[in-house]
This record gives sequence, structure tokens and C-alpha cells, in this order.
Amino acid sequence: MKEFLSKHIDFTNEEYESLISIAKLKEFKKDEYLLRAGSPVRKLFFVKSGFMRGYRIHEGEDITHHFYLHNWFATDYESYLTKEPGELYIKALIDTSVYEFDQTTLNKFFKTNEKFEKIRFIQAEDAYLRMVRRLKNFQYLELKDRYLALINKNPELFNLVPQRYIASYLGVTPQSISRIKKEL
Repeated sequence: MKEFLSKHIDFTNEEYESLISIAKLKEFKKDEYLLRAGSPVRKLFFVKSGFMRGYRIHEGEDITHHFYLHNWFATDYESYLTKEPGELYIKALIDTSVYEFDQTTLNKFFKTNEKFEKIRFIQAEDAYLRMVRRLKNFQYLELKDRYLALINKNPELFNLVPQRYIASYLGVTPQSISRIKKEL
């Protein structure tokens, strides 16, 4: 996390230690949940190592919302901001280690350590840009091109994730992904 943050924020070791002191280092085994839908989300996770999947259940169907890789933030951002009950499940796909931040504690920290408040903007901007890019891909690209873009962006994803999750993320059936793979 230190390496990641230092790309965006100039801080001393002492300042970083004060940030990390408010986090809990948590370990999740494969298939354990970090979040479950139904309650307001008040936790922000930074993925130290591992890999997770965020998904929603819509009309009984499991729909992949996002994949969370190491060195990035994970939460149900909508619920985190609105304090409404969350719709997102976040599940470890492999053994995963995260820094867990409580929202209230983190907000208090930001008030006394203003330079770290930039974390909010980093996460918000990234979440926004990821969603805009994803929407554009759905609007402008054929499935084959969306599939190739995902491979180019996250090649390790295809070794870690069942095809049905990738299909769900791309908004198609697993059979459609099989056809694309045969073409390629």
C-alpha cells in the first residue's frame, strides 16, 4: 500500500505508519466473503494480495460487477457513499490479504491528516473512470473486442476465474465466450 500511495501522495514514514495503524490486516480464505449484500457498507479495503470478485444477484442471477486485484481498493462504493444497504457481495477467489479501514475512523483520520484525504479522490476518480470505460466498451465494442480488451488488461484473470464469471462481467452467456475463444 505504501508503494501505491506514494505514487499519488508525498508523505513521511511516520505519516504512513499513522495511516496503517488505523487499519486491520485481515486474511480471507478462498470463497470467504468480505462483504454481503443487505447492510450499509462502512468498510473500505485495500487489497494487499489476492484476488476478489464483486457481484450482485438480480432476479436470481449472479452478475459480476468487478474483479479486485492486489494494490487497489475494494468496497461497495455506492453503499459506502450513500449509507444505504449494499447490493454487492465481495468474495475472495483465492486466499486474500487486505487492509480493512472503518469509514468513521478513516474520516476522522482524514480530518487530522489532510494530505491523505486525496485517497478519497483517487478512489472516486478511478471508480468513475472504470465505469465510464466499461460503459463505452458495452456501447461501442463488439463482444470479441471487449473480450480481447479484458485479456490485454488483466491476462491473469483468465487463469483465476471461471469462464461463467468472465461471461457475466461481459454481459453474455458462457456459450458466447466459448464461441469467441474458438474464433480466436
